Amino acid sequence: MDPSDRERAERFAAIFERDYGRVHAYAARRVGRDAADDVAAETLLIAWRRRDRLPPDPLPWLYGIARNVVARHHHSGARGRALRRSLELERPAPSVDPADDPAVAAAWAALAPRDREVLALIAWEELPVRDAAKVLGCSAAVFSVRLHRARRRFEAELARGAVPASRPAVPDLTEAS
Repeated sequence: MDPSDRERAERFAAIFERDYGRVHAYAARRVGRDAADDVAAETLLIAWRRRDRLPPDPLPWLYGIARNVVARHHHSGARGRALRRSLELERPAPSVDPADDPAVAAAWAALAPRDREVLALIAWEELPVRDAAKVLGCSAAVFSVRLHRARRRFEAELARGAVPASRPAVPDLTEAS
């Protein structure tokens, strides 16, 4: 193993240690805990094979790979069953418990999967727009439009569920405490 191969392997090992848990959590929210191990392992295997193309900030790149692995998982023989299970496993933002606020859970469930994915990348994965756009393979401008529209549709679903307008359904994490 020459020095450049060793450096790439060491860099990948550091990335694995730092980002495996986030990739696994991403997978678990989309395919369930049982399949998340396989999805995360396959994601990191693909990343290892492409380690000479690692970008400076690899997490969005890893999420993009994981997104494709999840898509293949859903398109397998049990596509319908796996998709229904992953949709059941979708959860609202961590600060909102559906048991405490069923209107929020109902509004989330009423959204299209594409809208949930856009909102989840921002709320759950806590990615900036630029990185979330990389995950979906689009520009930051296109992602911003999708995010704006997804937020409007979520707000409309909340309004249909009669959530009081004076109480924010999802806390604004940008405000200082």
